[in-house]
Amino acid sequence: MSAGESYRILAIAPTPFFVDRGSHVHIYEQARALQNLGHRVEICTYHIGREMPDITTHRIAKIGWYNKLDAGPSYHKLYLMVLLFFLSWRQIKRFQPDLLHAHGWDGCWIAASLSKLTGIPFIFDMQGSFSGEIVAHKYARSKGWFYKLLRRIERWTLHLTTIVTPSQQMIDEAIRDFRVPPERIYHIYDGVDTDEFRPDIVPSPELRDQLKLPAGKKIVVFVGLLKAYQGVDSLLDAIKLLIEDCHFTAVHFLIMGFPDEDLYRAKAASTSIGAYCSFPGKINYKRLPEYLRLGDLAVAPKISPTEGDGKIYNYLAMGLPVVAYERPASKEILGDNAFYAELANPRALAQALLAALTDATKAAQLGQRGRQLAMDKYSWLAVARRLLVAYEDVIRRAHR
Repeated sequence: MSAGESYRILAIAPTPFFVDRGSHVHIYEQARALQNLGHRVEICTYHIGREMPDITTHRIAKIGWYNKLDAGPSYHKLYLMVLLFFLSWRQIKRFQPDLLHAHGWDGCWIAASLSKLTGIPFIFDMQGSFSGEIVAHKYARSKGWFYKLLRRIERWTLHLTTIVTPSQQMIDEAIRDFRVPPERIYHIYDGVDTDEFRPDIVPSPELRDQLKLPAGKKIVVFVGLLKAYQGVDSLLDAIKLLIEDCHFTAVHFLIMGFPDEDLYRAKAASTSIGAYCSFPGKINYKRLPEYLRLGDLAVAPKISPTEGDGKIYNYLAMGLPVVAYERPASKEILGDNAFYAELANPRALAQALLAALTDATKAAQLGQRGRQLAMDKYSWLAVARRLLVAYEDVIRRAHR
């Protein structure tokens, strides 16, 4: 990109933007960072979700019966894709973008169709495996003709354009399993606002009282979607083992997120760990740093093998020591800066939590190193600069 040149970018986000969850933070903070570097970004999205400051957002017509805010596949997305296609087409005519930035698989299909009609190049922001996501949400099993069909669709999609992704694991799988040319896929990482997420934040005493957190106990924080593939069931099993088998009771878990907080609150109560857990529900992203600062350490028990884990970046920036399952995406972000447990093994997770809760010196060292890592490598401006390299590539290819 020549000095002083700026891009007009139309982001296509087939999701109820903005909801307080990781993929939406990714979309929002990417757009903000690009604008801070002098580019113009507008977003086309669903009819639901809240407006965010400084980001121009266009929405499809209101669909009264569709109000799904959590992640995952849905048959409704078939007609929502059509509505988002026509909305994006109208905005292309008005905005005259240099590039379409497609978020998610259905965003990629919309952008590919629009690119065919308009000649505007597009880029695919891949956050996870198409077939893997559908299997994780139990819409398909990892065998049989339907799964094979999904894999064929995944292969075809990955060859449509240049790809950006926060995960080296997804890059390796795309190259190995789907023969994506290495020069057409970029590792941009994910990011965190290290000015907003920082260790010196002081949470208000009222917040601690409001959440009814017990005095004199260490607080372990989790934030994310409350779903099985996020490892929440596994986490509850580990908490039970920590308390009943390891006899460590000087701890309380602040488990933040939605949509199934009532279900998990009931499950915790039914397994005798209800007194050791709080489920406050959805947390406003703008207030999340204050909530995280209540924690002495953080846990990332995600078990899905194909997705990134945006919460980890926030944990690092807050200077929190992290306990995580040992999966490629988590290790890629954290490196040696975590207490690890064998993937999907609640007993191992309980042992890792016990180690983090009892080894104060190591926990403090990991927290400090994690904060430095976030500042050096994972700021959103660093992500945006890596993203611009991919933009230049796809625009150059289109012109050629």
